[in-house]
Amino acid sequence: MTQITNNNDFDYVSEIWKVADYCRDTIKTSDYNKIILPFALLRRLECALEPTRADVVEAFEQNEADWGRESSNYCRFSKKAFYNITSFRLNNLGATNTLDALMDYINGFSPNAREIFEKFKMEQTAKQLDDANLLYWVCTKFSGLDLSPETVSDRKMANIYEHLIQKFGESIAENAEDFFTPKDVCRLAVSMLLANEDEILNSDKGDVRTIYDCCGGTNGFISDAMDMLDEMHSGKDMKAAARIVPYSQEVEPESWAMGKAAMLLRNIASERDEYDSMSDMSQYCAFGDTLADDKFAGVTFDWQCTNPPYGKDWNKSAEDVEAEAAMGFRGRFGAGLPSKNDGSMLFLQHVISHMKPKSEGGGKVAIVLSASPLFNGNPGSGPSNIRRWIFEQDLIDCIVKIPSGVFFRTGINTYLWLLSNNKPENRKGLVQLIDASDMKEPLRKNLGKKNAQISPEQIAEITRMYVDGEVNEHSVIVPYSDFIYRQVITQQPLRMGFVLSEDTELLKTNEQFMKLSEESQNIFIAALKHAASEKQRHEYHWCEQFAKEVRNLMAKPKPTPANIIKILTDVYGDVSDEWDIVYDKNGNVVPDKDKKDTENIPVYESFDSYMEQNVLPYAPETYIDETVTDKGPLQDGKVGVVGTEISFNKYFYHYEEPRKPAEIAKEIEALEHSLDDFLRGMFDD
Repeated sequence: MTQITNNNDFDYVSEIWKVADYCRDTIKTSDYNKIILPFALLRRLECALEPTRADVVEAFEQNEADWGRESSNYCRFSKKAFYNITSFRLNNLGATNTLDALMDYINGFSPNAREIFEKFKMEQTAKQLDDANLLYWVCTKFSGLDLSPETVSDRKMANIYEHLIQKFGESIAENAEDFFTPKDVCRLAVSMLLANEDEILNSDKGDVRTIYDCCGGTNGFISDAMDMLDEMHSGKDMKAAARIVPYSQEVEPESWAMGKAAMLLRNIASERDEYDSMSDMSQYCAFGDTLADDKFAGVTFDWQCTNPPYGKDWNKSAEDVEAEAAMGFRGRFGAGLPSKNDGSMLFLQHVISHMKPKSEGGGKVAIVLSASPLFNGNPGSGPSNIRRWIFEQDLIDCIVKIPSGVFFRTGINTYLWLLSNNKPENRKGLVQLIDASDMKEPLRKNLGKKNAQISPEQIAEITRMYVDGEVNEHSVIVPYSDFIYRQVITQQPLRMGFVLSEDTELLKTNEQFMKLSEESQNIFIAALKHAASEKQRHEYHWCEQFAKEVRNLMAKPKPTPANIIKILTDVYGDVSDEWDIVYDKNGNVVPDKDKKDTENIPVYESFDSYMEQNVLPYAPETYIDETVTDKGPLQDGKVGVVGTEISFNKYFYHYEEPRKPAEIAKEIEALEHSLDDFLRGMFDD
């Protein structure tokens, strides 16, 4: 087999993809990842271990009795963070018992590598290939790829892996985002996350920073953070450069396997020192449901970067989430719970709970969310309360509107939130909004719904606006109080009287009246006719005396006075400004239920000022219902229920004057003439 030695990444990708294509009658296109990813990984590990293979096998033969098969001691001989105790290679598995030999080979790896193959369900895929007499051929093809660290650097291998994932995502575009976030979005998020961190990242004092992705997927965000750190160090003579320790959690088995593999593959080509190549960057890649089972409970991180699934319900995790919410702020969800059809704001609370405390230097988060966390939920609801709590903690530093068309599977509006619990003095109490919706460039070929990308230059520009705190047509900086309001109930006094008539046929259309006994109906009609004969117009309180007197005349079962009054108001009640205001027996104004309304009053504005400017000029008798107050664990008990909403687009709205009617009419006339000329031409021919 001729080895591929061309350094062009796409040559490797193309050759690997050909192997999957050859097996298309056995493995569906949507399952190509089950071939290309684990076998590419296996070959990379195999090449990396080749120089020390004999040493490991010898160490195993001599020490198996004492160490067993799964001991980190073997890493001393492999000089890597993983090992394989067998003498197998992809080129010596044999053509007859290939499946058994392959599984023996895989089972000979250290646990941190073997569990990746388990999550890929490699045995199942290998059996499919073996049943189709393709397994030996696939193993032989991959054995011809030179993926040794000497030929292929960590960076180049990461690129190969990324291109494979991207190509796979392209082939099944409808599910591509289940596997990875587009590279340009990752770069933007990481660029902004690491902004203003030059002092730390360029230090040669051996600084260590932790980074965490709670929805790790393929660990694209983490890989990009580590890549960007390497780029910052490139060309610099640094004795002890800053390092990143990666953490992640992922619930989908294959995505987790790809993410763990990406971390395991890092540093195996390191030329810095033996420690780097033996450092297992995958050891903190946890598997499990982040919402239901937080694998890093109690651990805080310097940086976090993540893209939770949009609009994903959390019904499967509901029991655990609700139990933790009942713990209040001793758990992750003390601020409230969103509706079960969208768990985005649970992830938002989750990352906040994992921010390193300010006393330890503080934490920063870059999280990609849909539009709904900006405004969903009524005042006092879970989502609104979550935003309120975040505002009160002054955690939101910046929100960037990401261009449409940059994701593979969705065209919905997305936003990048930058959170910090250690904002500089000049940004405290403020939130920067950046509208980057037009900052994109078209792709030459669509990838699913991805028809555009954010260029490196555009990423740099967005980051610069954030770093500089620039205010322009794309960027505003506003106090977070702009997003908080109190929703008050407004009422107007009831002005009502009665206009009676001796014609009582209307009563028979009233459902409540018809439920009375025949005797009671007759008494009601007789009393009403008498009242009408004396006076047709009566003030409201007349009905109270009428109800008392009529009820005394009725036999049991008697209607309540309230029922009688309701019949009167439904049939003969007249609401008009001509009547006096109605008061109850305690002297309180009775509100007109039909004129009940709500007003959202910004927290920075007084009720009186708001009402004078916005309500009273149009409805002078309107008053605020002070019985409706802010209640609940986060609430302050004051009048009005606190609500929150980030009306992002209003800050970037530009009024466009409507076109003049004469201009539109002229265009229509021109089109009509053009159509006439076209029709004449057809008939003339």
